[in-house]
Amino acid sequence: MANLIGPDVSFYQDAENTPQGINFVKMSQSAGYVIIRSGQNVWVDSDFRTNWNNAKAAGLPRGSYWFYDSRAEPKAQADLWFSTFDGDLGELPLFADFEESYGGLYTGWKHWKTFLERIKSRVGNHEIGIYTAYYYWVRNAPSATSNPTDLEYFHQYPLWVANYGVTTPLVPKPWTANEWTFWQFTDSGDGALYGVESSRIDLNYFNGDLAAFRQRFKLGTTPPPPPPGPIWYKVTASALNVRSGPGTTFGVVGLLRKDEVVKGLATSADGGWAQILRESDNLTGWSSKQFLTLTTPPTPPPPPPPPTEEWFKVTASALNVREGPGTQFRSIGLLFRNEVVQRLEISADGNWYRVKRNYDDLTGWSSKDFFEPTTAPPPVSEETYEWFQVTA
Repeated sequence: MANLIGPDVSFYQDAENTPQGINFVKMSQSAGYVIIRSGQNVWVDSDFRTNWNNAKAAGLPRGSYWFYDSRAEPKAQADLWFSTFDGDLGELPLFADFEESYGGLYTGWKHWKTFLERIKSRVGNHEIGIYTAYYYWVRNAPSATSNPTDLEYFHQYPLWVANYGVTTPLVPKPWTANEWTFWQFTDSGDGALYGVESSRIDLNYFNGDLAAFRQRFKLGTTPPPPPPGPIWYKVTASALNVRSGPGTTFGVVGLLRKDEVVKGLATSADGGWAQILRESDNLTGWSSKQFLTLTTPPTPPPPPPPPTEEWFKVTASALNVREGPGTQFRSIGLLFRNEVVQRLEISADGNWYRVKRNYDDLTGWSSKDFFEPTTAPPPVSEETYEWFQVTA
């Protein structure tokens, strides 16, 4: 199963010195949904209304979150949150974000409950959820031992849990191990791929594939069109096996490293594996999509700079001249230390020079590592000689 990916955004994803804001049309090509920050304390996110409207226009299912702040009265925060929607509550739950540590007057789970009850009373039947992280929740929520009833109260809210760098998120009680709805799995997504102006972006998994997502939130059965053009993935694991087929039963044919970018060729029938190509060495095989995230195509390397020196001196004691630019080609002659040759061509990878030795026209390819720039040799003099026969 391929978990559906979507980012969460706020005004931090919009550069202050540019006019364009987040490109939600571009985001919709790589994301299945977006969760948008409404505000914090008694402040509305300065980009919320723009983000909310533009995400809708791009066809992205929208959720919202409010960063609960213990320095502000809970009901006032809930009322302000509700007022930001102007009647349009979006398609996904509204998430109460519990992660702050300001130590304000309204610290603690009893005030969280006040906040949640207030927003519930304002939005009617629209679903409310909770965003948190495992250890924060364990330290601050009711104790499962001494306050089990109070803890169970929070079970009615779907969980959006943050947990980075793992294959399965830690889920706090009262939810069970797989009872998460969304999982924020990284804060280092590729911002450009998702149409934002920050270099990094939070990314989330929905606990299910596209069909399950649309069913869960009653969005109908028509999926959005697939992203146009080739798909590129960035590796999120420190090391990722490339296998001969889509599953762990297939043999390992290679290894990818963290942050390598590979081209997507196909997806397995269950959606859990991607067939990939590493263009640098044509490594092709299957890797788990759990450790791949969509990214932008790699920037092609710049062409080799035009030659600035035409003449080079040999630095090796003896240097092979080959038929082609590589050690797999046959040697057709030797150059010796301090000989001067003319460069005629550079190989596509920049590592080999096609050279010519002028006095005998030996021409072929040699490794650039054994040359240093020099000046042109003096012209060969046209000397004349007198000849004598020995008579003694």
